[in-house]
Parts: sequence; C-alpha cells; structure tokens
Amino acid sequence: MEGLPAGKVFLVDHDDRWKESFREEAVLLRQLLDPHVVAVEHIGSTAVPQLKAKPLIDLLIGLNDLADYGHFDFKALAARGYYRLRNDPIDGKRVIAKFRQLDPPVKTHVVHIVEHGGDWWQKHLLFRDRLRKDRGIAEDYERLKLKLAERHSGDERAYADAKLEFVERVLAGN
Repeated sequence: MEGLPAGKVFLVDHDDRWKESFREEAVLLRQLLDPHVVAVEHIGSTAVPQLKAKPLIDLLIGLNDLADYGHFDFKALAARGYYRLRNDPIDGKRVIAKFRQLDPPVKTHVVHIVEHGGDWWQKHLLFRDRLRKDRGIAEDYERLKLKLAERHSGDERAYADAKLEFVERVLAGN
C-alpha cells in the first residue's frame, strides 16, 4: 500500500488491490482485537469501485460497547504499525491508523472504531452504499474531491471539513 504522507492530500486512480489490502487488515485486526470486534467493514472512497481516492484504506470496526476500546492491546497494535491518532476527540468514535513508516509519517490505513449499529456505524455504511449504488453521486463526489485536493493539498483537516456538506446531503438523501 502506497500510503499518504503526513500533511499531503492527493488522489490516485482506483486500484483493485485495495479490496485485498482491506481483507488482510480486517483479518489482522480481528486477531489483535478479539473478542471485542463485532464486525469490520471497508468504507471510504477505496471501497467504491472506479472512484479516485487518497492512497489509504479506511476500515470501520464495530464494537458492542465503545468502552471496549480501552481494553485494546496498544503495544500489540504498535508492533503491527497501528497507533492512536492525536486528533481532537470525536464523540462516539475512536481512530487509529497504520503507518508504513514513522519518519516521515506515511499512513496506509485508518480505522474508525464505533459502536456496532450506532449512528456512526449507520452513517459510514449508508454513505458508502449510496456511492456504490449511484454512479452519478459517486462522480459528483469525485469531482468535488479532486477540486478540494488541489485547494487543500497540504491540509488533510481542511480537505475533510470541506467535504462535510456534500456528505450530509448524501446521507439526507438529497
């Protein structure tokens, strides 16, 4: 997996190998995090056929209780390249990422850890599924992402924030 260097935003053409990368990491994470994991899903643009994406895989892990996150073996995760991110806390979600290298940092996978069946779980899957089902929405999203990646090529947070209005519209069914 190529990965995304820290502080960079760019998109690449869809790569069919992303599915296999997801499957491999899902197996690894289930092994590392059992018995806490209820389900693992491939989300984000790499989960949508033909859609350009940042070169990193997003995974969604559902737990029965988000408090189980506190029982994760973070040393075992770090031994496999996974670390907690130092972002602002997000209510109802925890995030870890896998790095291909740490100096300089290059992220290859981002893991969104949420309550299985909860709001975050449903929103992530609904957005992915709408993009998969409606090629027109996926193409609109790709055009927006290309424009925003150019505008915010050095600021992942600004890039992500600028997509929120579109995401909310899709989730609302508009």
